[in-house]
Amino acid sequence: MRLLIQQVKSAKLDIEADNIHREIGRGIIIYLWIHNEDLETYQHKISRIMKKIPLLKCLTWEDWNINTSLQEIDGEVLLVSNFTLYGRSMKWTKLDFVHSAPYKEAERIYNYFIQEAKNNGRKLQTGEFWADMIVSAVNDGPLNYVLDW
Repeated sequence: MRLLIQQVKSAKLDIEADNIHREIGRGIIIYLWIHNEDLETYQHKISRIMKKIPLLKCLTWEDWNINTSLQEIDGEVLLVSNFTLYGRSMKWTKLDFVHSAPYKEAERIYNYFIQEAKNNGRKLQTGEFWADMIVSAVNDGPLNYVLDW
């Protein structure tokens, strides 16, 4: 599993085809990619992520030191599925995504991730799996992290 985390002052997500509009205040956007090797271990990985992300000292607010957690600022989360996070360029101009989990399994794991985040009390907004989404963000810092689990 790979997560791209961005610190934001605010963010919004639109799915125009379905007239869906979601937004968050200060917090993080998590772009989630599910690897084909995650199919057997995803529950354990997601459990670890749910414990770690709220407490991870990866944000900066008051003093510009990277020493603040999402929990400390009562931050919000926008979760977006993104299978392109691990694209490879083997032939220079064409990307492949052979390491991405198959569609049905990835969708099931993404929905499990959402349910676990809600069960853990996160202020959460989500994208829709495999939808054409427009994500707008006011990045803060910018602070961006790629975390592999």
